[in-house]
Amino acid sequence: MENGELGKSFLKSYIQKTDGKIVSYFEKKIAEANQVGEIPAQNIAAYVETVRRGKRIRGSLITLGYKLAGGTEEEKIIDASIAIELFHAGVLVHDDIMDRDHIRRGLPTMHKQYEKSGEELEIKDAAHYGVSQAINLADAAYYMSWQTLLESGFSYEDIVNAGKIYADYVLRVVHGQVLDVANLAVRQTTEEKILNVLKYKAAEYTGVMPLLFGAALAGLNDKKVTDAVIRYGLAFGWAFQIQDDILGVFGEEEEFGKPIGNDVREGKNTLLTLYVQQHGTKEQREFLDHCMGNEKISREDVLKVREIMKDCGSYDHVFNLGWQYVEEGKSAVAEVTDNEEIQKILRSLIVYMMERVK
Repeated sequence: MENGELGKSFLKSYIQKTDGKIVSYFEKKIAEANQVGEIPAQNIAAYVETVRRGKRIRGSLITLGYKLAGGTEEEKIIDASIAIELFHAGVLVHDDIMDRDHIRRGLPTMHKQYEKSGEELEIKDAAHYGVSQAINLADAAYYMSWQTLLESGFSYEDIVNAGKIYADYVLRVVHGQVLDVANLAVRQTTEEKILNVLKYKAAEYTGVMPLLFGAALAGLNDKKVTDAVIRYGLAFGWAFQIQDDILGVFGEEEEFGKPIGNDVREGKNTLLTLYVQQHGTKEQREFLDHCMGNEKISREDVLKVREIMKDCGSYDHVFNLGWQYVEEGKSAVAEVTDNEEIQKILRSLIVYMMERVK
């Protein structure tokens, strides 16, 4: 059976290729912002480490999408792929505000970092200052992302085609996020509805969009290949998000980069909590209900939720569902490309989505 080692190595290589580029990019942007004022430059500078700590899965998939469609200009596509990493880090800034999270990628979230800056500046409402500056930063990230694509050096036609895919899927991400926020108020839900939220909020955006984005920059116009890429990408994105939800409860904070149990504290309906609500004992359901939406639950409470999810079969059910998506994605690979090297990377990479610990 294939393992995720090749996929993990591919990601590591991509991070190494892009790390210096990201630093150089931000050095330029900080200098530009400094021409406007010291605080704008400081805000951009604070953002650099958050971007660098990302998993860069989406950027790496842009390069794969480009290669599977026959693209050969590696340096150019690596530069262009940074666009999605800039955007994604900006999306997370807004996401952290909505979720009221304080830790992201092992660092204070941007609105908390700026809140501290507000306190140092002796601003009366430092919390509001922090949120306001974080919103400004995320807005800037979106346009830095577009600017990176527009200046990538690809043909006008290919940039327009990639841009259309980008805009379409980003709008769907927003719709998915709307559903996710509304999900907090929904007490009766189904696995189908939760997977629908995950589809638009994460699965398409994580797996489908970057592959199609990269393929568009290589001029792909083969519908059969496009359809196969969508099948693979959607399965990839679901596997990624299912493992993310599992790690949110069963991962270790030092590796995952944010406190475990946040979805429970926020009262989010996930596949894990749904299974407990449907199949747990009365005592298990009552304890989960006590924890859901309770920001004051302790680490011990989260560990007990873990135990309940294991005991009632929730963990196994969701974990196995993730692996079902891995198999779905692997089954589409032969139609995505006949390049054996890329096929191996695609199969290993989707396996790695369920093997990763952060």
